[in-house]
Amino acid sequence: MNLSAFISKIPKSVLVVGVLAIALGLFIMNDPLKDECEVRTGIFLKEMRGILTSVRSKEKTQFAQISFWMDRCRQGNSVGACDDYFTGLRKLASALKLFPEKCQAKFSEENEGLLKNIVKGIEVMALVAWGDAPPAGVSNRSGWLTEADLKTFCQLKKTYLELAGEENLAGLKNYIFSSYPDAWPEKVPIESRAPENRPHALKTKDNPTGTMDTNQIYERSLFSIRCDLYE
Repeated sequence: MNLSAFISKIPKSVLVVGVLAIALGLFIMNDPLKDECEVRTGIFLKEMRGILTSVRSKEKTQFAQISFWMDRCRQGNSVGACDDYFTGLRKLASALKLFPEKCQAKFSEENEGLLKNIVKGIEVMALVAWGDAPPAGVSNRSGWLTEADLKTFCQLKKTYLELAGEENLAGLKNYIFSSYPDAWPEKVPIESRAPENRPHALKTKDNPTGTMDTNQIYERSLFSIRCDLYE
């Protein structure tokens, strides 16, 4: 029996199903179906083009801008100097909110830059809100940051907690607490007020001249805001 005669005896319904199964098998072999995290990661990376990742075109390559924006923000500490950086962080926070936690964990293991940028975002926002000296009171703890900025800070902090855990978040918080500047003593002349000699507010064994304890620092820092109000 030749092939044509054999095929003619196969019921059409069975033949159609068989052809479709073979076609699907070939499709999967040549272009495997992506799992949920691959799809979500693709969406996340698309949102972060030009921010966390470079963008290549035929004419030129635009490198990731996040580090450049961050440096400008830290140096200027103003709405104008931090606008690009905070906009970038806002987009990062929004993308993370739609990025499932299990997929974030997998991505962060393969791309250490994600956690580094989240940590830097938390640190810079916390320091910018604090300013050059301790805020006058609890009501001043957010500095010139807007509600959108506070929402971004909370989302970054939440993501870092999920990815790095409570202990690492506590360590980051303590590091930032020890970095908060104190006001310059009046006896120090302006010409001697170099950044490397800047007094720090938290009083510790290593910094006995500090004027605030951990609870006072916490109360006036961005870490004490109620993030449940910004979800």
